[in-house]
Amino acid sequence: MSPWIRVLTHPWRLVGFLALYLWDLARANAIVAWEVVTPTHYIRPGIVACPVRAETDAELTVLANLVSFTPGTLVVEVTEDRTTMYVHALHIREPDDVRASVRRLEDRLRWLRR
Repeated sequence: MSPWIRVLTHPWRLVGFLALYLWDLARANAIVAWEVVTPTHYIRPGIVACPVRAETDAELTVLANLVSFTPGTLVVEVTEDRTTMYVHALHIREPDDVRASVRRLEDRLRWLRR
């Protein structure tokens, strides 16, 4: 059975995943909106190399889209060997924070298809 078919047999996992992602999405929207309406800007943009463990093209595509749908982040490139994703972020305190965010999202996605 395909791992993604299992998602349909465990709908509560999908609900939990969507709830966590929508929370992250709302938080990112608030941060970007605050940046737009305030006179001082704390934008520290940059591109961070984030290692990924995607096993299939579909998994990598879903992960890249979820990262890009989040305000303030955009996947710029994925290496040919599918082990690294370059992410542009508006607010970078530490590059490891961006890596941890992508890793957390990837872990949730992998948990969803288990």
